[in-house]
Amino acid sequence: MSAILAVNTPSDGGVYVDPREPVLAGHYPGFPVFPGVGVLEVADQAIRAAYGADLVLTEIVSGRFLRPVLPEDTLTVRVAEQGDGFSAVVSTERGETARLQVRYRTTT
Repeated sequence: MSAILAVNTPSDGGVYVDPREPVLAGHYPGFPVFPGVGVLEVADQAIRAAYGADLVLTEIVSGRFLRPVLPEDTLTVRVAEQGDGFSAVVSTERGETARLQVRYRTTT
């Protein structure tokens, strides 16, 4: 489960950023933006839903945040295996918001 948003997985059609989420109140007052760590978490959930819940994130190879995620946005994630890790493209209705490359290990 998410520490930022209470969701099961982003594979259910997207993750809605509820404007009442407590994290938005302090990030940033007067211009609420969903934190980048929350975007990473949504991507992590999508990867583990697609490739195995026994995966543990070990490295963020690269992360490029392209535009802010705002209250009432819905995040969707496109995931692909890439080399020895995964790539994830996180989008909202306004277009791509982040491109990530990450590595995992299995818990077994």
